[in-house]
Amino acid sequence: MSRRRKQNTKQLTATAKQQQIIVNQIEVRPVNRQILDIGKWRTALQAADMGRRTQLLNMYEDVIDDPVLGDAIDKRIRAVTGADLTFQYQDGEESEEMIDLIDTEDFEYLLQEVTKAKFWYMSVIQPSFDETGMHVYSVPRKHIRPETKMIAKMENDPEGQISYADMDVIEVISREHKHGLILRACPYAIFKRGGFGDWAQMVELFGMPLRIGKYSIYDVEARKALQDAFNNQGAAATLIVPKETDVETTTQSGNGGGTLYKDFIETCDEQLLITILSQTMTTKDGASRSQGQVHKEVEEEVNKSDLRFVQRVLNHKLKPILERRGYNVSGGSFVFPKAIQGLTVDELISLSDVIEIPAYYFQEKFGIPAAEKDDVIAKRSTQATKSEPDDDPDLDEPGSPKSKKLFDRFFAVAPTKERGTQTSFARRLIDGITGRVTLKDNESDSYSIDLGKLLNEALKEVYGGNDEVVNKKLFKITDDALQQGIDKVFSEEPEFGKKKQDFVDEFKTNTSVFAAFKNHQQTKEIAALLHDEEGNLRSFREFKKQALQISKDYNVNWLQTEYNTAIRSARAAVNYKKYLETEHLYPNLEYLISTAKNKRETHLEYVGTILPIQHPWWDTHMPPSDWNCACRVQPTDKDVTPVPGGEFVPPEFQNNPGKTAEFVKISNTPYFSETADEIRDEVIEFAKQYRRRQKDREIKEWTKKHIPQFGIQLQKENFKTGQVLVTKRAIKSITGHFTELHMKELAKDIFQIIDRAQFLSEAALNIESPNYASKKRRGVEKYYYYKLYFKGVNLRLNTEVINGVEQPYAINIIIKK
Repeated sequence: MSRRRKQNTKQLTATAKQQQIIVNQIEVRPVNRQILDIGKWRTALQAADMGRRTQLLNMYEDVIDDPVLGDAIDKRIRAVTGADLTFQYQDGEESEEMIDLIDTEDFEYLLQEVTKAKFWYMSVIQPSFDETGMHVYSVPRKHIRPETKMIAKMENDPEGQISYADMDVIEVISREHKHGLILRACPYAIFKRGGFGDWAQMVELFGMPLRIGKYSIYDVEARKALQDAFNNQGAAATLIVPKETDVETTTQSGNGGGTLYKDFIETCDEQLLITILSQTMTTKDGASRSQGQVHKEVEEEVNKSDLRFVQRVLNHKLKPILERRGYNVSGGSFVFPKAIQGLTVDELISLSDVIEIPAYYFQEKFGIPAAEKDDVIAKRSTQATKSEPDDDPDLDEPGSPKSKKLFDRFFAVAPTKERGTQTSFARRLIDGITGRVTLKDNESDSYSIDLGKLLNEALKEVYGGNDEVVNKKLFKITDDALQQGIDKVFSEEPEFGKKKQDFVDEFKTNTSVFAAFKNHQQTKEIAALLHDEEGNLRSFREFKKQALQISKDYNVNWLQTEYNTAIRSARAAVNYKKYLETEHLYPNLEYLISTAKNKRETHLEYVGTILPIQHPWWDTHMPPSDWNCACRVQPTDKDVTPVPGGEFVPPEFQNNPGKTAEFVKISNTPYFSETADEIRDEVIEFAKQYRRRQKDREIKEWTKKHIPQFGIQLQKENFKTGQVLVTKRAIKSITGHFTELHMKELAKDIFQIIDRAQFLSEAALNIESPNYASKKRRGVEKYYYYKLYFKGVNLRLNTEVINGVEQPYAINIIIKK
């Protein structure tokens, strides 16, 4: 799905400053906590019915400390904040500007406060805007007077002093439950708290053993001695009686007393869960799986209701505010994409017994069309299926007759088998029915792609006239799979990634370039199917049927082979770099025999070849030397052998991944050669921009984990002001100054860079600068510059001084002349 770019919103952000922040005008007091009982709950409820909610809201704040009640509320809120949310225009495009807004902490806080209205009855949320974006403030509910749309400066004022009727605020009133859902939960939370108190008292009184001492009624000294002995033994229940007296003690330390209290508290917990979640078994243990499934469905219905509620609030109340602030939201809406449930494997297999299902449809997720003439019909096989032999991946090329037969028979995927562990028949059958593709390399875990979803979206875009050079959905099918595979290899060598981050990023970028050229060709072939032989536009159903046959090769057969090969090439690249480090010990490389069961005869010609590690022969013969090749090399100090005479390596594999950072020689592939010269640069730039966006997202996630909302302020003697503030804005600004992926990584090293920085120079604000006005509004006073040598590069750290504190905003490479 394409996205619309951001538009300039500066001209209206100033209007947000004219509206004062409500929470800055009121006196917020702490919660008034008291010992709670049912009588106080009823009194608070009666007062709330008269419009005085302070006492009831104080009680709400107190009872949500109950772990079961608090977690149940949080569970519903998390279902909203954790759901996918986007902003779409009527043509289906997403807004990049709004997606950035959604992906902020303030927006998540807004979602939380909107959802809380269901539990507290109301929320008044005030968004504020400045150059850094949107900030969200929630008015304390004890100050809200919804009947008159006023805010009280003091929580106990019956009338308000601040009217919010004409302000840009989001008022959310829950019409489902008067006074909110917590009202219903209060009695059970209060009962439970009292029950725990009674239980604790019982344990204190009867939980410890009772010591009984008996003395003669005529021996007073014996009584005193017993008393002293008990006192010296420590605290415990004691009973001292004359021998002549009969004493009987009873306790409830057995099952009876404890079980009674436990059952009472568990009953209260169940009522709390039913009140908030409408069920219990997604939080507590259930009696059976079937009952648990029913409860899970109930919870999902509750979550859907919450999402619809929040979506309406965003579109009806937040969207107009955003439009007045200059955001490009006209003609669009906030949307929680609906999770469409697919048919299960058992359901589809059962259906194939009673209705005829076209074979190609097993790659789709939704609905069952009627079979047409000449369609291959999906049915259960009545014959036992033979297990496939453990063939060597070297010899099982994409599109082989055996692979085609397997696809036609089971409508499945991944016919290219892997050495050692091949995808099972059951896995391929499930993938074929659900529309997924499961890829496996030799040793690692599998990687699954939702091919049906991505392909369906891509075909709709092509059919709708999308003429992009590279279709993003088709590109993601290949690129996500290949990136997943090579990431596994680099993650196995974490130190390599730290020392060779530039190489890792280059390898990943070149892999994306390969995926872009491949899917440019796929897009061309699919677009050619839009019209039939007579030039008439095909129906979407017929177009899709034809396109799925092309997709089978590109996104199943060939992708599995490319996935395996990319992993082996990445591993070969890592090994080559490591071998260079030990060249002084082992100066040569030896070509080793393939580990595959069935070896390529041509590659056997190279086995035993020993040449210097930097000999040019390795530039064109470094394994893998073909698709799925399992040959390899090892460092050695053995004597050098003659250079082999035969040439058996295909052009696309005349490559050393450790030097070129390419898993195949891209310029020698048909994907590249079949692309018109005039658009090759466009395809390459598409891939590079995509990698840059991915790196920016990666650093953004790092920032969320390591930089708090208001930044980290450091005391640093090597800085002119002695104080440095590192904010999320600073990390984003530093990242944005670089196009090279490995240089963007410097943002993660900001604290090390600050430690090593040495003062270089300073500068005043330049009035001729195009961003002078915005800098001035933000309070920038001057600039300080620092130099350092870091990771083999001379760098300059730029900071701007705001209120006497330095904030980094850029890092530059110093090029010495």
